[in-house]
Amino acid sequence: MLNDEYKRVPNMKKWFISGTAFFLFLCSMHDAACQDITQTVRGKVVDSETRTPLPFANIMIRTTDPSLGTTSDSKGLFRIDRVPIGRHDIQVSFMGYETRVIPELLVSSGKETVLDVALKEAVLKMEAVAVTAYTQKDKPLNSMSTVSARTFSVEEARRYAGGWDDPGRLVSSFAGITTDNLRDNTIIIRGNSPKGLLWRLEGVEIPNPNHFANMTTFGGGGISALSALVVGNSDFYTSAFPAEFGNAVSGVFDINMRSGNNETYEHAFQAGVIGIDISSEGPLWNGSRASYLFNYRYSTFGLIRSLFPEEIKDFLPVYQDLSFKINLPAGSAGVFSVWGLGSDDSEAMHAEQDSALWEMEDDRIEGTILQRTAALGLNHRVILQKNACLNTSLAITGSSMKYEGEILGNDLNFYKNEHIDIRNYMLTWTSVYNRKFSARHTSRSGIIVDQMHYNTVLEHAPVYDQGLIGVVDEQGASSFVQVFTQSKFSITERWVINTGLRGQYFDLNRETVIEPRIGISYNFGRAQSVSLGYGKHSRLEPLSLYFAQVHGGSRISQPNKALKISKAHHLVLAYDISLTPNIRLKIEPYAQFLFDVPVIPDSSFSVLNMEADWYFDKKLISSGSGRNMGIDMTIERFLQDGHYYLITASLFDSKYRGGDGVEHNTRFNTRYVINCLYGKEWTLGMQKNKILGVNVRLNFFGGKRTTAVDAVASDLARDVVYDTSRMFGNREPDKLIAGITVNYRINKKRHSSIWSLQMVNLFMAEENYGDYYNYQHSRVERWEFAVLIPNISYKIEF
Repeated sequence: MLNDEYKRVPNMKKWFISGTAFFLFLCSMHDAACQDITQTVRGKVVDSETRTPLPFANIMIRTTDPSLGTTSDSKGLFRIDRVPIGRHDIQVSFMGYETRVIPELLVSSGKETVLDVALKEAVLKMEAVAVTAYTQKDKPLNSMSTVSARTFSVEEARRYAGGWDDPGRLVSSFAGITTDNLRDNTIIIRGNSPKGLLWRLEGVEIPNPNHFANMTTFGGGGISALSALVVGNSDFYTSAFPAEFGNAVSGVFDINMRSGNNETYEHAFQAGVIGIDISSEGPLWNGSRASYLFNYRYSTFGLIRSLFPEEIKDFLPVYQDLSFKINLPAGSAGVFSVWGLGSDDSEAMHAEQDSALWEMEDDRIEGTILQRTAALGLNHRVILQKNACLNTSLAITGSSMKYEGEILGNDLNFYKNEHIDIRNYMLTWTSVYNRKFSARHTSRSGIIVDQMHYNTVLEHAPVYDQGLIGVVDEQGASSFVQVFTQSKFSITERWVINTGLRGQYFDLNRETVIEPRIGISYNFGRAQSVSLGYGKHSRLEPLSLYFAQVHGGSRISQPNKALKISKAHHLVLAYDISLTPNIRLKIEPYAQFLFDVPVIPDSSFSVLNMEADWYFDKKLISSGSGRNMGIDMTIERFLQDGHYYLITASLFDSKYRGGDGVEHNTRFNTRYVINCLYGKEWTLGMQKNKILGVNVRLNFFGGKRTTAVDAVASDLARDVVYDTSRMFGNREPDKLIAGITVNYRINKKRHSSIWSLQMVNLFMAEENYGDYYNYQHSRVERWEFAVLIPNISYKIEF
């Protein structure tokens, strides 16, 4: 028998060799079929200031062999077919304009690559323009930005570790940005309150566009309602922004939606832990230049909640969102676009029926939260002659929140303890006129009229068994009018000045605010520059603050309607240098001085530290102040040759003065934050049709500020009572948060598949979510726990 087995070995070997050869032959046939996997790269070349088309511009793909290229037609349109998949550097040049290089552009088989290339007119006219290889991938889209601004792409939101395809979480990697905790995407800029951030979509101010917005902190949320599948390249500002941006004291998130493909129908489907996305785009009808783009997402927990036990399935957050844009070119009449965003959120809490198991007050709470956010806009852009354009927008935006809360009393009966019913919407008209007088001078002027409509009812029970007390009961409308003008002067090829003036009027308190802005930049060639920026900025408070009812015996008053608008002076110095063609260093020391901040007289309270204080019912005066001082540093290697890194460090000090006149730390004065990101890509497969990307992030940051607990008062009240004379005097231990993102893309003939694994808090660092009074131990305890946040997803583009 043994000899018989040995005799079979040669035949088995032959079969193995033959089978292996046949398998390799099939693989080679498959790879041969992959050899011609190509894609179309097309787009439009325009003037960066007026958006007028630039005909006969030269477009070249520098990373193909041989190089591929073309010229734009009379409408500025260009098209390059049969571009090999992978990453490519694209160079666009036009006589009299600065040459632009778009580095490491990802070309995939699932979607056409459609570019909108804006070129800046050169101040010095030359017969031949030398191509400068220095990459300025982070340079903001807005040419009138001088300091503290950068652009970001959707691809970065997907690639950066911890980004979660969420623009809000992406920017937390930038210098000067910290977050409140891992469970939300709160954006804290240079020690400022999150509520000081302006959100803009398609040039229009919108409500906080996050699911479960303002639940833990005004200005914060869970995850963006804007899917990465519809967001285009956008700008983010952290200080001293241009005059066209108002109603903001901390920063501006200026988000653009991309236009859909107007030649080819393209679709995408994505399924993951966060949600299920369906996206589609294409021409509205064959042969038209009009296009549509939409994305719908439903939370995964909402789909599978029936699989969970009854006691927790209602607690799972359920949300959905829809975003769309319809682009309608109308020839000489310009371009019309209709865009929209909608989100719907719900979550429920259930009380523990057995009082012996009560550990904290939350165990006794029962209620349901319903939230909605919506925005719908009509934009029109028309080119006037060849040196000017007019942009006009009409939009309606709004948000609503409804919460009915009950508490289980000691007698095991339910008592109403909270009631929130907010239905606000705003009508907005915006018109902006942009004119380029010459290569040296461009001006932009505009008007924004907001008609704010509000219907707000807030009630709560300070003592649970004594009934609800009204805090806000207001219905009506107020106007907010803003006008601005700004100009960009290129004095020489090195000196650039951006100057502007903004005025605004709020008819609720009848206050007029004038805000000057200026930015000066000196360029040492293309490799380095020094810039100085100043701006006066202001921001309305949450409307419920103005309508707060103050109870004084039998009399109810509303003393806060006359509050002044909170304001701030921003001053920034910036030094930017390209150490190599692909590595840049940026250093920005800054100072911000806030004033006219609402505070409680003779108290340490300031609205600069507000979280989600819905039931605020105190008199405020506008005598508070604050200051934020620090330095931001960024060293960044843009993606090239398969890897990149981003290292940012921020050292800062954030203080405020309340109605007591004493200087305190703000709630956000964590003192420092350091981010280190690194990513590497490998091109795999014999025909290089697969890309594996691994991205890691380390986030070091100072401990959160807390206020000492008054133990004696807490024991008497059987609730948490703080020592307000030492507001935010304590600081928790410093933290280290680690994250990783792994992406694997497979390009097939007619589609692309992308597998992703995104994980946050790999080291299981514990976070503080507040203090609570422990009924069983009769003491105040800290609510701390560690959360490992994974997101596994699969996306197909076809």
